[in-house]
Order: sequence, then C-alpha cells, then structure tokens
Amino acid sequence: MLVSAEADIIAPMATKLYQFSPINSKEELLNAVTYVAEKTTELCKKITGEEYPISSLTVFTHYLDEFEKLKTILFEQGELDHENNGPFVRLKEGIALPYNELKLLRVRQPDPYRMQVGCCDFKVSDYQEFKNKYMNKYSYNFRLIERENYEMIELYDPNFDVLAYFLSNQQ
Repeated sequence: MLVSAEADIIAPMATKLYQFSPINSKEELLNAVTYVAEKTTELCKKITGEEYPISSLTVFTHYLDEFEKLKTILFEQGELDHENNGPFVRLKEGIALPYNELKLLRVRQPDPYRMQVGCCDFKVSDYQEFKNKYMNKYSYNFRLIERENYEMIELYDPNFDVLAYFLSNQQ
C-alpha cells in the first residue's frame, strides 16, 4: 500500500501520454485534423515566415485498436487513394482549411518513433527554389529525406508535437 507521499510522487506519471490518442470517434478525429493543420501552419510560419496550402494530412495513431477504429471511420468518409504506412483516403466532402480544402486524409499505423499528433504535406509552387532558400538557412529545423523516386524536406521543432513535409514530386 502506498502512503500519501509515495502516491503524490507516482500520480504525475499517470498523466495521458498523447494529447489526442486514443481517438475513438469521427468528432475526435476531426479535432485532431484541425489541430494538426493549425500547428503545422504555425510551425511553418515560425521557421520560414510563410504559410502554404496543405495537400494532405496525417493523424498518427499510437495504439493498434485505435488504428483499426480510425480506418473504419476514415473509409466511411471516402475511398482509398493509396497506402503508405496507412490508408490515404480521398474524402467525399473536403475539410475547410485556411488556404484550401483538405481532400486527402490518412491515419498512420502505430510507430514507436512517431509520438507526435500528426503531420501534413505542404504544397509549394517550386520545390527546388524552396529547398535552396531554406535548407541551409534553417538546417536545425529541416532534414532532407531521399527516397528512390523523390525527396522530401521534413520540418520539425522540439516545441511542436507535429511534423511537416515538402515533397519534390508534389502534384
């Protein structure tokens, strides 16, 4: 049995580890989407001074049952576009964002290295120009990720629980 002083020390450890997870409903999913959109835009503006339209958004799941439940909710909202660590669904009804309407939403399967709430892909008119302008200037906040057929720039800040990406092959 814990005495009061021991309980006071242990109690803070029982706080919720993730801000949104587990997400259990469409409303909670939409709250997470809104949060990710706002915070990634804030992050981008903090680092670059600019805001960009979001081309796709991902909510990270942290539990397997949460992932399965959110896939069901997501497929009620649209049809599979493609897969990459979870389904990207083309929404029947877009979600209004500050610079455009979100049409592509993904829930990401649990990944122990993805503690954040989620991420988005920002659309830039000229990827190479963007890369040349910001990559070296903000090397602490930008990381170049090279894939077989494209590359992307990850934008991060330890004070934010979201990530943002700029893809070279953005359509």
